[in-house]
Amino acid sequence: MRCNIKRLFTLAIGVFAATLVIISFSKDNYEREWKQGPQSNEARPPGRALPDAPFPVGQNSLPHQPAPPSLGKKDLSDPFNFCSLRTKRYVPEDDNWEKFYSQIGSCSVYSDDQMIDNLLHDLNTSPIKNVHIMDGGTQVKFVFTFKNDKQAVFKPMRFGRDYESDPNHFYFSDFERHHAEIATFHLDRILGFRRAIPTVGRVLNMTTELFEKAEKKLKKTFFFSPAKNFCFVSRCDYYCDTTHAICGLPDMKEGSVQVFLPDESAVPRKHNRSPYRRTYSKKNQVAEWQSSMNYCTDKVKTKRQYAHGRRLLDLVDIHILDYLIGNQDRHHFESFNVFTDLPSYAIHLDHGRAFGRSDIDDDDIILPLRQCCIIRPSTFQTLLNFYGSPRSLTKALHESLSKDPAHPILAYKHYPAMERRLAKIMSYILECIESRGVAEVLVPEYNNPDVSDVEQVDEEQSEEHQDKKDDKKTV
Repeated sequence: MRCNIKRLFTLAIGVFAATLVIISFSKDNYEREWKQGPQSNEARPPGRALPDAPFPVGQNSLPHQPAPPSLGKKDLSDPFNFCSLRTKRYVPEDDNWEKFYSQIGSCSVYSDDQMIDNLLHDLNTSPIKNVHIMDGGTQVKFVFTFKNDKQAVFKPMRFGRDYESDPNHFYFSDFERHHAEIATFHLDRILGFRRAIPTVGRVLNMTTELFEKAEKKLKKTFFFSPAKNFCFVSRCDYYCDTTHAICGLPDMKEGSVQVFLPDESAVPRKHNRSPYRRTYSKKNQVAEWQSSMNYCTDKVKTKRQYAHGRRLLDLVDIHILDYLIGNQDRHHFESFNVFTDLPSYAIHLDHGRAFGRSDIDDDDIILPLRQCCIIRPSTFQTLLNFYGSPRSLTKALHESLSKDPAHPILAYKHYPAMERRLAKIMSYILECIESRGVAEVLVPEYNNPDVSDVEQVDEEQSEEHQDKKDDKKTV
């Protein structure tokens, strides 16, 4: 059954009027076309993958979205774009790690795509010197130290691409997926944020690259399963036991490798508690922001750290990304604290629990956009381009992911889910524009005239203190 939705709207822009028209598309179209292809290529024997094909054999791209609307004379450029500025601290550039560190900008983690591609190649191929258990992790993570003494985080593959989250699992106890980190890095790059940490897939020999390089306490957790596969347990808060052992086939194991951020002593970072943090409680599962559509107006826009500057817009960007990938686990975000004369931006970290369900859209994730009703013009333009362009968002993502050494990265069932969520995002933006007007919704920098634009050190310290108290209450 075909379901067509058509919407026609007229908006006032500035002094003169312009027309915005967004015509919805048939959901059945893209769902049917994606179902023509297989759900995953993981069962395909080695050497049978088709890396050069933009889409699998027998599978078409998504149908084109309608033509993007015109914004008349509305300028979508960002006058507050300081991305060309880099850290003033001297960083040697002897290898790709140091080149990456030296090019961290004032509003993006990187800007040189060729340098990032070189770094990803090194992460995938550099000889491993030592392997240590990463401290503080809730699930299995290793720290790789390479021959050049640079480091990266390794998340081993636990399940195949087709595995979906158990609906009875809470978001804070769900298994982490290595491929989610890889896919999110590529999606963040395609959307033009460039605030996610470079991550690449890698297949390891568990004997020569893990066991023989492992520290003593990690090496003790290795064993052979009854099926004669080499396995390990490691040490962590969740799922580090024999029942949840991670095994090779027989001793080869895939995982994601993510570059370490520069040491905080050299490039300081600030840990920010998200105002849209979930309860992380089995008993009280609904947070205040999930029950009040006035939450942003009453509780977020009135806080000094969100009342002025880029932080609220960064928060909306994060939740747009999280909504597209289905990531419910957003409790904090980090920001670099090295640019003393410029506002810091949010780094896009911790996406291991994304891509858990392809059949469900958790609309609570996108509530910051719906409640605050503001979005960065550049973000809106990028989404609009993918929404109306012949080259869809998921086709661009698939082409990017096909370059990863561990491709295919995502099961194809996640592609129509992302297109479905993109359509919802555009619909929510439209609702905001209809109710508040373009000038109030599309803003390069947010300023609340009712809140004093003064130093907010005391308020942020109070927030950190409250954060510690809330962490203790989490059940």
